[in-house]
Parts: sequence; C-alpha cells; structure tokens
Amino acid sequence: MSRTLSSTAKRSYWLGRYLERAENTARIVSVNANLLIDLPVRLPLGWQPLVDITGADDLFADIYEDPSETHVVHFLLSDLRNPGSLFNSLSSAKENARTLRGILSREVFEYVNELQLYAKQTLSEPLSRTRRIEGLSRVMERIRQIDGFLSGNMLHDANWNFLRIGNFIERADMLTRIVDVRSSDLFAEQAELEPFQDIQWRSILRSLSAMQSYNVTHQEPMSDAAVLGFLFKHQDLPRSYVRCLNQMRNSLKSLPRHEKPLRSVNRMRRNIASEDVSELHGTTLHEFIDRCQHEIAQLHDTIDKTYFDFKPRRPRRGTS
Repeated sequence: MSRTLSSTAKRSYWLGRYLERAENTARIVSVNANLLIDLPVRLPLGWQPLVDITGADDLFADIYEDPSETHVVHFLLSDLRNPGSLFNSLSSAKENARTLRGILSREVFEYVNELQLYAKQTLSEPLSRTRRIEGLSRVMERIRQIDGFLSGNMLHDANWNFLRIGNFIERADMLTRIVDVRSSDLFAEQAELEPFQDIQWRSILRSLSAMQSYNVTHQEPMSDAAVLGFLFKHQDLPRSYVRCLNQMRNSLKSLPRHEKPLRSVNRMRRNIASEDVSELHGTTLHEFIDRCQHEIAQLHDTIDKTYFDFKPRRPRRGTS
C-alpha cells in the first residue's frame, strides 16, 4: 500500500471514528439529563460520570473547579480545549471528509459541513436543557442520515472497510466505557435507593440505543447479568461488543495484509466467548472491562502500524 493510499485509508478510518464519537457524545449527554429527572436528588450520579466515561478526568480538573451541569456540558459539547468534545469531533470529521473528496461524493462533504455548522449554531451557550436535548437529537439524526448515505452511495471498497472499522472500534470502546462507569454500584450503600437500580441499567441501555431491543428479546425483570450478557454477547444487537468485533473481522478479511489485525480481533472474539459476563460484578467487572479496553487499544495500534504507518521493504541490491 503506497503512502498516498495509506493516507486515504487513515482518513477514512478516522472519519468513521469521529462521526461515531460525535454521536456517542451527543447521546450520553442527552440520556444523562433524562436520567437525572427520574432519580432522587440525593443519588450521587450528577454529571461527573460523563467526564469519567470519556476518560478526560485530568483535563477537566485542570480547567474547571467543579463538575456542575454547566461545566460538564460545555466541556463535552463545545469546549475546544477538549479534543473529544462534540465540536472538535465534528470539525475533525469535516476535515477528513474534505480531504476525501476524491473518493466521496460532494453531498457527503456538504452534509458533514452542514452538520458542523448546525451544531455550532444550535448548541452554543447559553442554552436551556430542553433546547439542548432537541439540538442533540437533531445532531444524532443527521449523523445517522450521513451514515445511511455513505452506506448507500460510497463504493464498498477498501476505504469503505476502513471507515466501518473506525465506526466499530469507536463503538466498542464507548460501550465498555459506558458500562464501566454506569454500572458502578451506587445503590449498595443506601438500601432505600435499591428500587432505582432498574433505572440505572435502563440508562445504560438507552445510552447505547438498546432499550427497545432488550425489551423485545427479554421477557423477564431487568438484572445486571441479563443486561451485561445482552450488551456484550448478543450477536444481532448493532452496538453489542461481539457484534462490533464480528463487523471488524468481516471488514478486515476484505483488506490486504490483514493477518496481524485479524489475529487480534479473533483473539478478542475468543476471549469474550469464553467469559461468563453474567458472573461479573464490582471489581471483577471493572477488571474485565479494563482488559477489553486494553485489547481495543492494542487493536488500534496494530491497524495503525499495518496500514497507516506502513513502510514497504526496499528491494535488495541487484534485484529489479
């Protein structure tokens, strides 16, 4: 793969990641606002968990004094000092789409450009919670429209596969982060709050757009074991961990020199197949998710070294 093709592949991969990241950020902010309405004020959920999900705790602490709703929402949506903010993710998606205009239709760039402008116009502060939720819903809707347009119009070649790998590696990473933070046992210390545990697990499903699918497949009271099994192991759930791995595996098999990244994905598939997630809770669940996140990071590094930082071997002297 030449340097030019490696550059195009890398931009396709990151376009997929940034679009997925922007949608995930919009979703967790919107879901959290609705969750807090359903829970008693004394429950210590607040807005800090959203910062924890993104893994930007240290950066947030350097910028803000307290994790109030105003500070966290600004940090996650519009703060340009946060590389993972919604605005920065959309700006990066726009830049990658611009540099891919040779392989993407003009409409794709226009849609991404309009999305970025819409987000800046609609979600800039000051903003009421109602208007913010409406704006975020529209952002998510537009990203899904772009995804559908890409699926229906982009040539399903190597660049398409890199874009989808970017989508699914970002999706798998966000799933593990949401489950890790949101599944912390906040109710154990206060027995009177145990009835609200069901709402906590529902918030995890809603953050992953999986509430309706769960209700269709499970005709039983909600439990942590059932939710974890559904999110990590259900083959047909679009955002399940194993589904993300399977989709990446399918895309990698269509690419050249896929041996190393494909081995990584297959190892991750074997690990999740052998894990009884229904038995995980507390510390064991956290350790399991740490392993998953480490494997996702390793997979990204392998993809990067295999395709984006690829240095072809020089021919030996005396050979053509």
